Amino acid sequence: MIATENDALKGAKVGGIADVIRDLPVELSPLGWDTTVIIPSYGFLHRLNPSEKIADATFPFGGREEFCEIWQARPGKPTPDPERKARPSGAASTEHLIVHHPSIAGDPIYYHDPAGQVFARDSTKFALFCSAVGQYLRTFGDSYVLHLHDWHTGYIFLLAELHPAFVHLRGVRKIFTIHNVGYQGTRPMRTFSPSVEDWFPELFRKKRWIRAWEDARYEVQTFTPMLAGIRHAAVVTTVSPTYAKEITTAGDRANAVYGGEGLEVALRAAHDEGRLVGILNGVEYPAAAPRTSPSSQVREEDGDLVATISGEIAAGIKGGASKFSDLIAGRLRRVLDGKGRFILTSITRISEQKVRLMFEKGSDGRTALDSILSLVTERGAGYIFIGSGAKEYEKALGEAFLKYESFIFLKGFHKNSAAGLFKRGDLFVMPSSYEPCGITQMQAMREGQPCLVHAVGGLKDTVIDGGNGFTFNGKTLTEKVDNFVGAVRRALGIFYDEPSRWKVMVESARKARFGWEESAKQYAKLYSG
Repeated sequence: MIATENDALKGAKVGGIADVIRDLPVELSPLGWDTTVIIPSYGFLHRLNPSEKIADATFPFGGREEFCEIWQARPGKPTPDPERKARPSGAASTEHLIVHHPSIAGDPIYYHDPAGQVFARDSTKFALFCSAVGQYLRTFGDSYVLHLHDWHTGYIFLLAELHPAFVHLRGVRKIFTIHNVGYQGTRPMRTFSPSVEDWFPELFRKKRWIRAWEDARYEVQTFTPMLAGIRHAAVVTTVSPTYAKEITTAGDRANAVYGGEGLEVALRAAHDEGRLVGILNGVEYPAAAPRTSPSSQVREEDGDLVATISGEIAAGIKGGASKFSDLIAGRLRRVLDGKGRFILTSITRISEQKVRLMFEKGSDGRTALDSILSLVTERGAGYIFIGSGAKEYEKALGEAFLKYESFIFLKGFHKNSAAGLFKRGDLFVMPSSYEPCGITQMQAMREGQPCLVHAVGGLKDTVIDGGNGFTFNGKTLTEKVDNFVGAVRRALGIFYDEPSRWKVMVESARKARFGWEESAKQYAKLYSG
């Protein structure tokens, strides 16, 4: 497995890719598959985790020969479930490798480059990483399968097919997983730096290949590594069955439909050729059963939750405790008053994908968030939101915090606070415009918290309306907003007016299972061809 993240290692997680890379090899092991996971060091992972250098590798990059170090790491963090059953006797192994090179040392895992230079720095370091990995794979012989994750690994397809130094990769079966088709890594073939010609100038001694590999959507000749993976992989997978269908269609951003993000033609071709498969991501389940309902014991723990949240807020403020953290603590105590108050929760990255629908207007001219917070206030409920991201959305959430006493916005990501809210909340709200798979809805249900979601992607595949949660959709943007607000109204009504029905929904959420075992079997079948 070649990827950019791996949550089996300390410091190697940004998003959902890391969870997949951590969990899938564990389930492949009892099926007989030895797995080697390879990611970049980013200059620190080989020091942060118990590691030893096992090899050097030379590889072509920038018209010269470069050198890198290969480190073998032992997972430096506990597994998500410390009570998980032990590996069966005779099961296959998992090896974690790290590629260290000065050009990707000291960097964050991902950059946020300006509009005029999108992917400029990330594409350079991941093209270098792919070249290094491709040459190190010479030591693997030919009896292996390559599982490549997202656009960052798409350069391997180009090198394998066109570069004479990588002919050893041509006969290797390659599986390509799309985690989010919206991130594609597009850069110019040449002329504008950084470009493919800057990284691999030797390819441009002949130019007849360019037309077959360029992305025709652009006037300037460009290379899109995501597109290379879609076109050239033996099998293309996505992280949920519904998302696999959605990305074969064109988007309609005006109505919050995101589709294939310009790659739908290639994805439809992959589907028609039988090469596109949707496999749902999984989540770990502890041996100990979580709560079956918001119990009095949970309510008694509210004081601990207030202390945890206010403490993490204070720790994130220069100088420690502040009037702001005291303000948060005071409002938390009022919202978590221990009298059976209904608590809505959201824990998310604040981006267009995740929160756009909250700030769009319904048929009454009000934003979804304004209408929802009015309902929450009227019914005596509360809403706690944790997240960070786009400044304009953060500002709007901050304004809502000032306007509604029932709403608490915690800027940033506070790990212990988030864990507390998964356990304490009554309804997890996740109105993503699109969601390839999603994991937080699974984590919320794991704790016995029903979810309210937009019926797209993995959300549609995991949340059943009226069963373990609530779903909404609509043909137009206005319909979606109205139905979003209507779903919150339904949830409030059932919680307060039909407590026995609500208890059944909580139990359904708790019993829902989205484990890795079945998904691993599907991947193993694809590996075998």
